[in-house]
Amino acid sequence: MTEPDAQTPQPEEPTAEEFAAAIVARLGATPVRDIALQTMATFVDVAGIRLGLGPEGDRVRDLAQARQAIEMLRAMLSVAESEIGAAQVRPFREPLAQLQLAYARMTEEGGPGGPATGGG
Repeated sequence: MTEPDAQTPQPEEPTAEEFAAAIVARLGATPVRDIALQTMATFVDVAGIRLGLGPEGDRVRDLAQARQAIEMLRAMLSVAESEIGAAQVRPFREPLAQLQLAYARMTEEGGPGGPATGGG
């Protein structure tokens, strides 16, 4: 194995302006449909994690935050269904229903991360 050449220039980190320009270019080229679907998937993940169902369990359980993620997902599904079609949002219906059921069960049980906990 050869040693890396000390004269080889290392790539420079992008400046804040270059980074911002790259984000703007990426957003300008990405269809809103793709961003909406990714955002809904993120809300599914966040809600599950905040319900304590993720790898960190009850350590990050916060039912107020879970409720917000569930409600945001529910609202987005409604808009996305009319804007991009029912077939596109159908895969999110079942996870939403499961999250709503889990949230209802947990709020009935109370306990750690119950309704009185967390940043509303």
